[in-house]
Amino acid sequence: ILQGGCASRPGMAHTNIISRRLNRECINLGFSGNAFLDLEVAKVIAEVEASVFVLDFVPNASVAKMKERMETFYRIIRSKHPDTPVIFIEDPIFTHSRFDKRVAREVKAKNETIAAIFQSMKKTGEKNIYLLSSKDIIGHDGEATVDGIHFTDLGFMRYAEVLYPLIKKHIR
Repeated sequence: ILQGGCASRPGMAHTNIISRRLNRECINLGFSGNAFLDLEVAKVIAEVEASVFVLDFVPNASVAKMKERMETFYRIIRSKHPDTPVIFIEDPIFTHSRFDKRVAREVKAKNETIAAIFQSMKKTGEKNIYLLSSKDIIGHDGEATVDGIHFTDLGFMRYAEVLYPLIKKHIR
């Protein structure tokens, strides 16, 4: 989600909208379709001092990758930041999933997987982790994307409006 390629200008990507609202720097590590939970990336992220970490990999990572790497990815970051809030985000319900049942099943499976892994971590005592549901994250009118996937300015604004309060609530 983070690459922001379809925003009309850089300031309209949701990370920049949130940065302005919080009056804080947001470090955007968007990988343009390549957020596959590579553990080397987690090691780089773990070197960053942050008030909150937002992990938004689900649109790119497969169910198999999430099962294989999500918890390890998280633990690498957590090992260096034991008290920093970590927010996981489900896959948005993209416009084309209403018409493409294969995509709808894929999104559903990914969201069920992240939720199950998240709940498992909570049950084992993980604290200061949060899961943002994709339920209303970009609206339901089909206007939030350019092509059914990539956000327009409106999509980024809606995404920021849902994510901002959660970040603000948990930020140090």
